Amino acid sequence: MAHSFITSFDSELEAFGAYAASFPDNSTFLVDTYDTIEGIRNAITVAKRMREQGHELNAIRLDSGDLLALSIEARSMLDAASLPEVQVLASGGLDEFQIESLLSLGATIDGFGVGTNVGTSADYPWLDCVYKMVEYDGRPTMKLSEDKETLVGAKQVFRYVGEDGMYAGDVIGCTDEPVLEGTEMLLSEVMRDGRRLEVAPSLAELQQRCSSEIGRLSDTQKQLRSPDEYPVRVSERLQSAPAEGEAGHSAQVSQSRIAE
Repeated sequence: MAHSFITSFDSELEAFGAYAASFPDNSTFLVDTYDTIEGIRNAITVAKRMREQGHELNAIRLDSGDLLALSIEARSMLDAASLPEVQVLASGGLDEFQIESLLSLGATIDGFGVGTNVGTSADYPWLDCVYKMVEYDGRPTMKLSEDKETLVGAKQVFRYVGEDGMYAGDVIGCTDEPVLEGTEMLLSEVMRDGRRLEVAPSLAELQQRCSSEIGRLSDTQKQLRSPDEYPVRVSERLQSAPAEGEAGHSAQVSQSRIAE
């Protein structure tokens, strides 16, 4: 539900009623278009009508104002109206820090709608990256510019997993080096000759995997402020590879000079 939907009707109460008629089993009312407290009252009125018809209001949404105070008042009004199952949602330029603050202060909010700060990278609005070739036709290649040296060859990532199933750290190594004891390999072939090798997971499966993977990080690594860094290092084999690449480059340069 958008504010434009509500303003297209003669009254907020009429807008809520029309929306409930269209979505009787999945309605969330936006209550701050005119006056939030009055909007909550109108939502309660329509919610009671819905109940008489065998349906339930899913939630109300706060989109402006003092979300802490309004959420507490909204929860109180809904409970007093015998609508404890109606959730209180909040939105409006929120990010993870504001959400943490609201919850720590006791906001009675059941869910948050985050749009802008999910669709954009507000704290780091650019990604400085460039393609660097590390192998060509089986031959390792590298860049030797000062402070911009590259690690040659195809890579594999080995992840250490503790006995408790928690992730303990990653090692970036070469694809042909032995699997490190106590680790699992993260990279596998997913495309060949332009064709996918496995069936793409569903959105629900991806969501479940993401949640499960995050759960295997320590709490100190997931805290919003001053989190512990996840340990990542380069294997000894991969660290020695640039020296081999430099030696090959020097040999090529020497041969060129001899030819001259």
